[in-house]
Amino acid sequence: MMDFHVSCNINKFLKEIDDVREKQLPFAMKEAVNANAFRSRRALIKDYPRKFTMRNKALPNLIRIDKADKKVPAAIIYLDKPFMARQEYGGEKVAKPGKSVPVPREGVTSKGMTVKGAIKPGYYVSALLADAKNGGKKSRIRKGRKYSESRPTARKISKYKPFEMERADGVKFIARHIAGSRKLEWMYAMYPKVEVPARWNWQRIVEFFYKKYIESDFMTAYQKALKTAK
Repeated sequence: MMDFHVSCNINKFLKEIDDVREKQLPFAMKEAVNANAFRSRRALIKDYPRKFTMRNKALPNLIRIDKADKKVPAAIIYLDKPFMARQEYGGEKVAKPGKSVPVPREGVTSKGMTVKGAIKPGYYVSALLADAKNGGKKSRIRKGRKYSESRPTARKISKYKPFEMERADGVKFIARHIAGSRKLEWMYAMYPKVEVPARWNWQRIVEFFYKKYIESDFMTAYQKALKTAK
């Protein structure tokens, strides 16, 4: 007759289970934070055309994420475009001394911008003002001597060139006549300072998704970690 003696250290077994569970916590936290970060990124990209005129369709896709890891369960969502920070918080843009803050009007926004939202060189304020000074009489060098010559054609089209005008309150505008019409095409309004409203609230969007989904994301990641733990 053979006897079998089986012993079981239940305390050691439970401790091993607890160790497995504890080891999976950093993984679950990391996975939950990253899932939330990418969900927030998708929401920010979707929100962009609601807040801005979509000239630069590539800009929202430049949103980047520094992912969380097991040691530091925190992710960073950012857009490496400093000029966009004012769009999140709002603020005041003040012109440099002797300068103005140019705000593009319909004459520029309708046909003076590229598909990426950049202003075409010919529609820069400096280019328009330089164009306004051209025309009329021109000078040229001929046989070593400088001559002034009449430019009838330039004078004829000069009324279609840009020009500056000032309102009673001191605000300047750059405008030009529309060819074949008495109407004006407004290019820029020139202000000493402008108020930029807060339009793209990143923090509110990210906090919304964090509060709504972080718990469920964590539990999903934790259950997955326990099933695949060795």
